[in-house]
Amino acid sequence: MWRDSSVRLAEAPADAARRRLVLLLRSSIERGDYPSGRLPAEARLMQLTGETRAVVRDALNELAEMRLVQRSPGLGTTTDVLPSIFSLREFHGVDGVPRQSVYPVETDRTVIPTPPAVARRLPGCGPEVLRVEHLSVALSFPGAVTTDYFRFPDAAALVDAEFGHNVYAYMANAGLSVKSSELVFGATAADEYAARVLQMPPGAPLLTIDETMFDADDRAICFATIWQRADRVRYFGRRGVPAPSGGHARGAEPDLDDGTWLRGDEEGHRPRRS
Repeated sequence: MWRDSSVRLAEAPADAARRRLVLLLRSSIERGDYPSGRLPAEARLMQLTGETRAVVRDALNELAEMRLVQRSPGLGTTTDVLPSIFSLREFHGVDGVPRQSVYPVETDRTVIPTPPAVARRLPGCGPEVLRVEHLSVALSFPGAVTTDYFRFPDAAALVDAEFGHNVYAYMANAGLSVKSSELVFGATAADEYAARVLQMPPGAPLLTIDETMFDADDRAICFATIWQRADRVRYFGRRGVPAPSGGHARGAEPDLDDGTWLRGDEEGHRPRRS
């Protein structure tokens, strides 16, 4: 028999207003809508949103608990979040070497026995892989830690190659390129190990990414695991309807990602200033 669960799932109007305002303000902060780093005053937010002072104050306090803003008497509400939005197409690295720098700090480059999980991602992989790990550090803030596993013999050219400004530059420096890649996104709370390396509180949100890169022969040549601070980056992608016959060189379902991302300084990591 059909049961009406609307009463059990009902949300108080004030709670719904707080939730929606938190989401809207968070989106604005992470997209760089406050280039001065200062949010409007409570009274101005009440005027702009039509919400009560209690709703606005609770929403700002929630953002403070998320460490997205700081609230100081006499100074108002400020944010030091570094907005950075990267094109998903460029993140795949299939249209040449992406221009954005991840400010890499390499921490490991070692030939190791192939871990079972890596062997499953790289079919036909031999007994050893090259493990390369780096931190992405913009303006002294560690934003991500990436561990790449490269199969041999391709990895032989990478052993002594210069890393460059991102992993695709590193591969290009060794004469390797990527025809396609697949990404799997997830989310988790930072454990003590992730928190320590990324200088964040344990339990803070992490974006997790698994990436597999394929060469011109569709062989999986690299598998990467990425832990990324959720407050340090966002990804942008746009996909459209199939183009008319002959209307797009990329095929029936073109990726219309225009390759843009929010940029502050030259590399897209520093907040914009007015």
